Amino acid sequence: VCSSDLFEKSGKKTNPHLLRDMIVTHVRGGGGGGSGQGGVGSDGTSHSASEQELEALALYMGHSLSMQRDSYDRRTMTQKVAPAVELLQSVNQKRKNGG
Repeated sequence: VCSSDLFEKSGKKTNPHLLRDMIVTHVRGGGGGGSGQGGVGSDGTSHSASEQELEALALYMGHSLSMQRDSYDRRTMTQKVAPAVELLQSVNQKRKNGG
């Protein structure tokens, strides 16, 4: 049912596993922002799901948070580490500014 409905809407073949990949990657911040800085909502604002939301999504999809991260998150390593890079740049900038 899922595969045929998705094909009808998009014209592309998919399956439930691929759908999980797309959803998890999007909500974890790899959803088309281009720079790996988070997904973009329908209102144009960027977002990234909270840990609580990710856990709830994993339970709703019938798997663990660990499986969600290890099996369904298709972001590149650059996208995954981008928040850490930004954090370190911010800390360094505050230090330079005397903060």
